[in-house]
Amino acid sequence: MEMSEINEEKAETKIIDGGDKVSGGKGKFPKHVFFIIGNEFCERFSYYGMRTVLVLYVRNFLLFDDDASTSVFHAFTMLAYFFPLVGGIIADSYWGKYKTIAYLSIVYVIGHVLKTIAAIPFIPGNTTHTILSMFGLLLIAVGTGGIKPCVSSFGGDQFKPHQVLYLSQYFAMFYFSINAGALISKFITPMFRADLDCYPGHHGPKYDECFTVAFGVPGLLMLVAVGFFFAGTKYYTQVPLEGSIFWKFCKCVYSALRNKWKRRKNEEGEEHWVDYADAPESLKRDTKYVMRILLLFTPLPFFWALFDQQGSRWTLQALQLDGTWGSFYMKPDQMDVINPLLIITLIPLFEATLYPLLRHYNVNFSPLKRMTAGLVLAGVSFLFAATLQFAIDADLTPLPSSDQFSVRVINLSPCDVTMTSSSPDYNGIMVGTEQISDTQFNFINTMEPFSLSHVTCAGNDVQTNFNVTSGEGKVIDYVISGMLGEDTMLSEMATAKPENGKSSVTFLNPYDVTNIMVNASGYEVTVPAKERSKPVQVKSGTSSYRIYGGSSEYEGRMEVGVGGVYTVVLVVGDDVRAMNTSSGVLKDVNTNNINIAWMIPQYFVITVGEVFLSITGLEFSYTQAPVSMKSVVSSIWLLTVSMGNIIVLVIAESRMIDRQAHEFIFFACLIGVASIVFAFLARRYKESKPQEIPSKKEKHEIEKTELLEEKTDFSE
Repeated sequence: MEMSEINEEKAETKIIDGGDKVSGGKGKFPKHVFFIIGNEFCERFSYYGMRTVLVLYVRNFLLFDDDASTSVFHAFTMLAYFFPLVGGIIADSYWGKYKTIAYLSIVYVIGHVLKTIAAIPFIPGNTTHTILSMFGLLLIAVGTGGIKPCVSSFGGDQFKPHQVLYLSQYFAMFYFSINAGALISKFITPMFRADLDCYPGHHGPKYDECFTVAFGVPGLLMLVAVGFFFAGTKYYTQVPLEGSIFWKFCKCVYSALRNKWKRRKNEEGEEHWVDYADAPESLKRDTKYVMRILLLFTPLPFFWALFDQQGSRWTLQALQLDGTWGSFYMKPDQMDVINPLLIITLIPLFEATLYPLLRHYNVNFSPLKRMTAGLVLAGVSFLFAATLQFAIDADLTPLPSSDQFSVRVINLSPCDVTMTSSSPDYNGIMVGTEQISDTQFNFINTMEPFSLSHVTCAGNDVQTNFNVTSGEGKVIDYVISGMLGEDTMLSEMATAKPENGKSSVTFLNPYDVTNIMVNASGYEVTVPAKERSKPVQVKSGTSSYRIYGGSSEYEGRMEVGVGGVYTVVLVVGDDVRAMNTSSGVLKDVNTNNINIAWMIPQYFVITVGEVFLSITGLEFSYTQAPVSMKSVVSSIWLLTVSMGNIIVLVIAESRMIDRQAHEFIFFACLIGVASIVFAFLARRYKESKPQEIPSKKEKHEIEKTELLEEKTDFSE
């Protein structure tokens, strides 16, 4: 991913020497470019650090569902790759690169400030958090997108035309700074989110994770980035404005379509629809080259639709896995670090081994074939993701749907009981003493009360009515603690799985006795009579807990797994203790039994696909684009990323696919079709030869001709 960014910027910067093959490095290396390199390191840390935890912030803090969280993530990414077009036009035609970077970096910082303030849980009202978050994300997208096409090319402007060697060294350092910033931020920002206890004494969805620091540190790094950039102001070389070639390209296409529509058919000598344009011949010729590349690029948004889900759908998939690697716990949002790690490993590896080997055996692995392979591999990675998701789903605890609720019976009475119900499916179910029912009683949500009957050992029928007006997928514990059923209790089971590598345990007190105190994993919770405690987070493995009730004390141990949800039912007799099950603990929701390492194959395959498609595609489009249109092709490339995120946005918001595994297969099928279309277009594409590419002089011819036309129009 990081390599694609440096290449797209490097391609644009090469224009400053017109592609002249001048070698050497006369003169001193302009050391003030280190201000720009430092700026890029901090900015990439800022961007990727914030984006790494974004989907979990929207899901866990703003309390959006998975589909809405995915939509927010991809809407932000879409805007971040759309605004480079705007930033490039502003830099070329109005402000210049320096002012564009300076002004939009300030906008960038303001966005981070708003985003950090929005993550402070003490601010009242979820609507306030949401509004501040969305406005902050918009400003960040404007900032990062607006400066994207300017920073590296502005660094390239600091070199003399003959300093090609130094320029190459600069880009190597620039590339390293991008990857270093991204790698470090992707690894440590999730630690800020999950490991810091920012709000001691407070618990709940907005307090259990420290998003304030997770956003604040990237915001601080962006402020440092601005400081780095301004520190070199007096040393910078600023190239005069040349005007945006993108506008000229758009005007040429517009006039060609308008004139073609009016005339309906070709006139003599006009063999292509672009020939109808009111533009110089050299501009029309360059536009034809670009349109050929644009047609070839039409399937590429589907690649980015899959690729960028590493930060959304794949992160949500990682939440359902066990991130334990020995003594280290890999957080779900940390998995995204695998992509840049593989990128910096695979690029030199392929250049040193794979490509020379293919050339040695005369295997034709042309750029267009590499790109086709990249599309196919992206689809294969999503088939891997779907296979893993099927395995995850097979191990999930079945919970009632949103229009149902379930009742689990816990029998603490001294006798076995037999349950009866109006539903024949639930008649004759026996629950032994200090046992729970093997079968959960499922009901449809309704405003009417439901009843369950149980028969005690004395042969007395006892019917207990209870009202559940809106279960909405909940599981309710029905606890029988008295001889004749006079002591019963209804309590909603906690089913929310912890997402930090720990387990969730609640303590249930079904008796009309004084409060019971429980100490577990450093937490002290009071369990009032006839109530359930708040969930306590405990580490996986063997954990101990102590129960204090009146003058009695009990110490218990529990075996818990990553992501599991458990209930400890407290029993009061001659002493206070836990329910006498094999472990003393009831498992409410299954643990995450599949290790997160099983995601590595899908990350590996899609990263190989990126190396084949993204890097090769940038090189191909640069070599095929005319000199005057290289920035246009760069803008079109970035727009394919933006369009890919729109595809995900539409599918996520439509909610047309219920199961995540089926959605992964759907995306794999989409890119399968895109691969076939791209292969067809690639076979028909005629590569431009070097002598066909317009020279630098023709760029000046366009400008000279248009200037003459403007003077003629003015005189008339």
